Formats: sequence, structure tokens, C-alpha cells
Amino acid sequence: MKYSIEILKIIEGALKYDKTKVLSYTEQLIKKLNEDGEEKASSKLKKIINESDNTVLSVAELEKEFPIPIDQESRTMLADIVYPEENNVQVILSKKNREQLENFILNYQKADKLNEFGVGISNTLLLYGPPGCGKTQSAYFIAKKLNLPLVIARLDSLISSYLGTTSKNIRMLFEFIQKTPCVLFLDEFDAIAKARDDSNELGELKRVVNSLLQNVDTMSKDSLLLAATNHENLLDSAVWRRFDYKLEITLPDTEARIEMVDLFLGKVDKLTQNEKKEFAVACKDLSGSDIQEIIQKMIRNTIIHSNSFNVKDLYEELFIFKNINSNLNIDLKKSLKPKVKYLKQCDEKIFSIQIIAEILGISKSYVSKLLKEGEN
Repeated sequence: MKYSIEILKIIEGALKYDKTKVLSYTEQLIKKLNEDGEEKASSKLKKIINESDNTVLSVAELEKEFPIPIDQESRTMLADIVYPEENNVQVILSKKNREQLENFILNYQKADKLNEFGVGISNTLLLYGPPGCGKTQSAYFIAKKLNLPLVIARLDSLISSYLGTTSKNIRMLFEFIQKTPCVLFLDEFDAIAKARDDSNELGELKRVVNSLLQNVDTMSKDSLLLAATNHENLLDSAVWRRFDYKLEITLPDTEARIEMVDLFLGKVDKLTQNEKKEFAVACKDLSGSDIQEIIQKMIRNTIIHSNSFNVKDLYEELFIFKNINSNLNIDLKKSLKPKVKYLKQCDEKIFSIQIIAEILGISKSYVSKLLKEGEN
């Protein structure tokens, strides 16, 4: 059945006398009908709503109708909302990771077909992996592709020092996200989902994990839950089982790093395509945030010192980040030898003697000499 998610949510809301759920999912249905060119059906729904005591609510108006829950002790909101029109985050991932994300998104987009065959959708995704590789950006990407608001839990408000309050906050947040079409994102997930067999943890945190599991279990299959952690080994085993999709966000591949170099250089982009590829290869084993830090530091120094863009300076920032002898107090030969060796080890075919000489601003014969000394 087409539009099964919206129709079932509207019926559910009506049976529970939940006006907010009815209105929010009706608004979502109207939007989908318009996208599919079903103007007549869309107009009829609008008319029905307008003839009642209410008007169709926009996403922003829904927030006023059903405000984000707050922590009763601190009086701070339990989440922030990023609406689709505000969601401008760009995500660059390895080819494999992007395909896996697209598959999760397609699973939700094909909900009608899946429900028709009685399979149902997979609505939970756990993102894990090293810091700075794009887990948070992936959550933005999913919400943007589905044209849904992203509800980002605020751990500083969610976690309370008062007994039982954290569990209560989690319950209120889960109740909130089932009122309106959205994607709930729990970042730094290990903070509330740590293994209950950890003897160093207090009983309160174990109760929090129990509460979390109960809320995930009772969550409607039409609601979307994303979670991210850098410490997947700390998660409770029962938490792992609650997620249909588990996706390790790995370090970017070469093609992704080339895209990142292109994106982060922005207005100072004066590199050729070959130079971008060379630098991307030199950034192997680095995360996207590492590459961004290196490039932005180079741009910042270029601007404040009124210098012109220089590829050598870009590599120098990379060497500093990698802690490859960039100490001004050591002699030139000692400084250059590890840099030559590093570039050569990155990829012998790409970093020829000629290319290394151009990057470091030295002669080819000197590069050859340093490489020979390194072999001895």
C-alpha cells in the first residue's frame, strides 16, 4: 500500500486522540502527494484540514504545537532540530560506506513495498568507527535524503545527576519523535548505552541502559533511530541486537580524499587534478576531519601572513601534523630525509623523484641522494 507509513500513523494518532501526530503525518502525506503529482488528492486533504478548527501545520509550527521536551531540573531542551531546508552538511565517504548508507535510505523509501510483503522496514542504524570519519555527517545525509527533520539529542541535557531523571528524559525524547516524521540521532551513544556488566559503573547507569532498551523496543517501526559511537566495544551486547543495520564508517578511500581536498580548499583551490590526487594519496590513514584541519591551517597561515598559495606549504602542514621532522632547529638534510622517505612510501608510482623534488623544492639529484642514503 502506497503511503503506508503516513496512513498508519494518521490512523494511530486518530485512535489515540493525538492531534499533533494526525496533523504532522497529514502534512507529510500532503508533501508526498505533491511530489508524486497527485494534486487532487493533496488538495482534498488540505481542504479537510482547513475546514476543521485547525490549519495544516508547517514543520516550524509543529514545534510550537508540540514543543521539544525539556529536562525538568536544568530547564534545557533535550534535543536540537535541524530541518531539511537548514541541512546543508556535505558528507564525503568511501564508496563502500556511501553504498551502504544509500541501501539503508532505500529501505525506508521502499517502505510501502516492504510492508506490502509483510517484511517491514529496518528503522535502526548504528554508526561506529574512528573519530572524524563522517558518522555525524552521515546522520545529516540520511535526514536530508529522506527530507525529514533531524532531531539531535543533547547529551548534556539528557543525562542528569538526579536519580531516575535520565531515564525519564530518554522516555520523553522517544515519545516526542513518534509524534512527527523525523530522524532521531543519538551521538556519543556509549554515554547512555554502556555495557551493564562493567563493574566500575554505578547502578543508575545500568537502569538508564534498561530504560533505553525498553524505549527502542516500544518505538514504532515507522520511526527512525540513528546512533553513533567511537567506542563500539563499550556498548552493551543487548544494545547491539536492537539495531537492524550496523555500519562501520571507515577512513576515506583515495577518491573520497580527493573530493575532500577539493571541498576544503574552497576559494584558494589552485591545484591541478594531479596535484589533488597526489596530496590525497599523501593523506592516507587520515580521517576527513584531519585533512580539513591540515588544509584550513595552511589557508589560515597563508592569509594572515599575506603569502601566495604554495603547494610546498600545504605539504609542510601535513608533515607537521604527521610529526615528520619539521623542526627548524635541525639541519636541512635531517629535515628532508624523512619527508622524502614518507612520500616515496605512500606510493612509489605517484611520488616519483621528479614529483618529490617539486613538492619539497629541491633538485632531483638531491632526492636521489637522500633515497640512497635511506637504503643504507
